[in-house]
Parts: sequence; C-alpha cells; structure tokens
Amino acid sequence: MKIGIIGAGGVGAYFAAALSQAGHDVHLLVTPRHLAPLRQNGIRLTTGEGRDELIPVAGVSTDASVIGPCDAVIVACKAGSVEEVLAAALPLLGSDTPVLPLQNGVTAAEQIAAAAGPGHALGGLCMIISYLVEPGHVHHVGGQPAVTLGELDGTPTARTRELADALTSAGITARISGDITTDLWRKFMLITSYGGVGALCRKNVGETRSHPPTRALVEDAMREVAAVGAAAGANLTHDDVDFTMGQYDAFTPDSTASMQRDLIAGRPSELEEQNGAVVRIAAEHGVPVPINSTIYRALSILDAPLIP
Repeated sequence: MKIGIIGAGGVGAYFAAALSQAGHDVHLLVTPRHLAPLRQNGIRLTTGEGRDELIPVAGVSTDASVIGPCDAVIVACKAGSVEEVLAAALPLLGSDTPVLPLQNGVTAAEQIAAAAGPGHALGGLCMIISYLVEPGHVHHVGGQPAVTLGELDGTPTARTRELADALTSAGITARISGDITTDLWRKFMLITSYGGVGALCRKNVGETRSHPPTRALVEDAMREVAAVGAAAGANLTHDDVDFTMGQYDAFTPDSTASMQRDLIAGRPSELEEQNGAVVRIAAEHGVPVPINSTIYRALSILDAPLIP
C-alpha cells in the first residue's frame, strides 16, 4: 500500500518506520529540517526496551508533487496546522484517497474538508508515547501503539478496512469505529483535562491525581468537556467521565501530556486546539465552561507562535 505521511515528528516518524518495516511503500512529506537526515539515514527508531535500528523509507520530500497520489494519507502535524499543511499536500490525494488525522483534538476533519473538499477526511485518534529526539531519530517510550479510525458517518468502507489492515500488519492495534465522533470526544475529554491541569500546575499525573483538589479539578474539567461534546453531537454520558478518570488513574505516575511538555519548553503547543477549542465550541452551543476557560486564559501567555 502506498501511504503518504505528513510530518516526521514523534508520531509521524514512528508510523513511517513501522509501516515501512512491514513492507508498505511509505513516503514522508516533511519540512526542510527533516529532509537531509531522513534521506541520508532513514529513520532511527529507538525504544524503551533497548531497540535501536535504522529503517529506510521509500521516499522523503518537501514537495507533495514529487510523491504523487497515495492510497492513503496520514496527517501527523500539530493540530492547529492541519488545514495549512494539507492545502500544500493536495498532490498526495487521488479522487478517493482517505486522509487519516492523528492529532489531539476534534477539529481535524473540518480542517481537512476545508483544504481538500468533502469525502477525504476520516476520523482518527492514536494512543502512543513517542517523541522526536532530533530530526530523523524517534524514540518510542513503550506500550502498544493503537489507532482508532472510521468514516465520519460511521459507514463501514473498504478504504478504512484496507488502512486498518496496513496498520495491523505494522504491529499497531487498529480498530474501526462506528461512532468515531464520540471516540474522538472521549479522548479529547481526557487530554484537555489532565493535560490542562498538569500544565497549569506544572505537575505530573501522579502528583495531580494524588492531591484531592487537583484531582477534583481534572474531573470537573472532564465534565465540562462531556457537556460540550454532548451538545456537539457526541454520545457522552456521566459514565464516560468515570471511565476516563479510570484511564487517568492508569497512567504511570511520571506521565505528562504533550501540550504540557511543549508549553513548559516554550515550544508551540496544541493549546488552541485543546482547551481553546473547548471554549470556542462551548460558546457555539451556549455551554458554560469556566474551568477550561480559566485553563486556556492562564496558559495562553506561555503558548509560543507556530513557526512554519
């Protein structure tokens, strides 16, 4: 399967390495700083279990027209830049090429439609703990990478099955969802709450969940997001909050969210597409979100501008 992957950060580089090693025809569309390391060496993949190897990919380019139409495209850039990067990546798309976004957030499908028109966007989310050590070198911390994907209307299709099979062949757990909107909002409820509170407090999961006031703050933030999601069409209930708190409790104590790490390091973050998106979507539906609004306002002073 010819797969185009947009972005060579911690998620894009890992998926490119895994799919390439499984025998797929993988082409990376990257920014200039990634070009030379990837062309010279391929992807260096290291893991918490001690794996360290170089994995070649079929192609690396800064120009989508050089890569040409793909059977599927995976978008692994920052959430706020999906529309912009996809507009520059249109040569990757055939008439029915599915585009799978793996960002944290709930607006990627809208951004894909704005850039490429209707019919290409899938809904997607991934669970993976990996980060870019330097251009061309990705480190997978550990655990089983997983992807949930589906058509936005829940219809089972051949293209989602083909892409899921490709991911499975690469050792990635892949599940096709009949209600990807609700699945996206469930993850959104998790990352915006523990990530936002963790960034605000500058504390890891073990610390925020063992301190009763911050634990309650995380849960209350989740309840706000559940209310917004329900207003926006997701099938969320109080049971989803309880389940998501269980996921929060299952994290290793030293866990932190990517948004939290980016903000503390002074890098561009996904704040606008996480707590910022909660605030914007809540306003559209008249849902009060005082906790997420406070998190967003307080953290906005730390958010660095996105640099192309």
